Amino acid sequence: MLYYDFYGYERFKACFGLEKRDNGTVVRKNRILLNHLKNPALLRYCREHNDYALLHIYDMADLQKKVMDAVIESGKGDKKLPYRVELIGKTYHSSRYQTDESKGVCEDLDKSSVRYINVERSRVFKMRAGKFMRELILETEIGKLLSPSVVNWLAGDIFTQQWHTYTHGKSPDMELHINNEFWKIYDSDYCKGNFGSCMVDEDRTSFYRDSVKAKAAYITDKTGLVVARSILFTDVTDQDGNKWRLLERQYSSGGDDVLKRLLIDKLIQGDYIDGYKIVGASCHEANAFVDIHGNSLSDRKFEIDCDLELEDTLSYQDSFKWYNYNLNKAYNYENSHFSYNLDTTDLNLYGDTDDDDDDREWDDYHQYHCSVTRSCYRNGREIWVDVNNLDDFIWIESKGEYHHEDDCVCCDECGTNILLDDAMCSEVTEEYYCCKECMEKAENEFKRKNWHYSEYDDEWYEDYTDITRINIWNEPEGIYENKSIGTDTLCRLLRNEEAWEFDNEVFDRINPSTNLPYGYKLKKEINHEYTIIEAAV
Repeated sequence: MLYYDFYGYERFKACFGLEKRDNGTVVRKNRILLNHLKNPALLRYCREHNDYALLHIYDMADLQKKVMDAVIESGKGDKKLPYRVELIGKTYHSSRYQTDESKGVCEDLDKSSVRYINVERSRVFKMRAGKFMRELILETEIGKLLSPSVVNWLAGDIFTQQWHTYTHGKSPDMELHINNEFWKIYDSDYCKGNFGSCMVDEDRTSFYRDSVKAKAAYITDKTGLVVARSILFTDVTDQDGNKWRLLERQYSSGGDDVLKRLLIDKLIQGDYIDGYKIVGASCHEANAFVDIHGNSLSDRKFEIDCDLELEDTLSYQDSFKWYNYNLNKAYNYENSHFSYNLDTTDLNLYGDTDDDDDDREWDDYHQYHCSVTRSCYRNGREIWVDVNNLDDFIWIESKGEYHHEDDCVCCDECGTNILLDDAMCSEVTEEYYCCKECMEKAENEFKRKNWHYSEYDDEWYEDYTDITRINIWNEPEGIYENKSIGTDTLCRLLRNEEAWEFDNEVFDRINPSTNLPYGYKLKKEINHEYTIIEAAV
């Protein structure tokens, strides 16, 4: 505890304590952050350098920003990583990869992949965005210290979504709206697909119109349907009296985090917000706000004016859920002054309900009640998901568990689904495999189709210029056989006088009585006679 500066056990418990969900299950908060702080390799590094900045982290927003800043700084100062990789305005460093003028954007506009140059091969490739960022992180000294769950979260969750959002760009198909049409963003007839919100079609939007100062913020696609939405609180006050415009937790079609980030980006570009609720892990935490530069606001105590009578309609609150009835204030932190909890599906402060969800289970991933949930894993964290809505999860036979698709890969050889942490990545094919046997089999097939074989070395070479020819003496047959050989091997043989060159041909054995290749004199005489005959004719 001395290294982490939690200011006592109570602060630690607030960050990582056990939390009981609506379905009765108990989970530990901020498990990814806890894995980061418990990492012995990281602790050892911080002690050796007397720098504990990477251990003084108390929320997911800080984890994302501080760790990625440290990764970038680590790469910048490493002479073993000389090549620049420019992605979304940031520069990473690598020993194997670099970007060209496209800065990672694929020519075919593949939003899931990054275009890069493989320096060793001097060729352009593309790689899945999360996989590419994972490679960049793990090349750095800091990246090698990170726990697997943190690397998976940063690369497979955070960067993948950021990259998809970035390549989406300023799509003309997506239009931003900021207005008072709260009814539209909670009406399934105007929303595209399932938003996974318990307030859809519940007619609870009078709360935002009458009780608080807020706007509906949403984007629509080319058909005019809402694909991402949120509530923008326009008059928020912190403990120092500063004013903020804060975007509440975002919801989107199919729970697509990319669409949530696109909504945030458009609001930032239009200067409509000063901060927003983070996307992804811990977004349900009441204090999980960041400013528009990604800096954590978890230490800020926010409040809003909230005018509610006991019979007034409520709408479920993610952040400002502690309500003081006498002061007409709602807070994003628990305090001794609050009278009611607003993180409820009750109709009003009396506790009236129009749907009894007490006997139904809560889906942590899609954020709704359902009949039955089952244990699944995302970024190494256990969550409970509707058994009838597991499309984003993959069954890992070796674990006997469901894991989120971003945490998994499919063996390119046998098709087995495996966790990314357990997979082997081939430097030849740049694909993932479940075991050494599958990887070797795939590499051999890839080399057979794309590389060049040296018969002498029994080796494959990627570039045809690495292969040349040599004459190998076949003693039983009494002839030379012309075979392929690696150019480096040939140079070594010549240098060590284990092979000899005559008239631009190389021989591995020569006649000791003549110091010439076997039959060489006869061959030259025959060739000379043919030349005389051809001249006479």
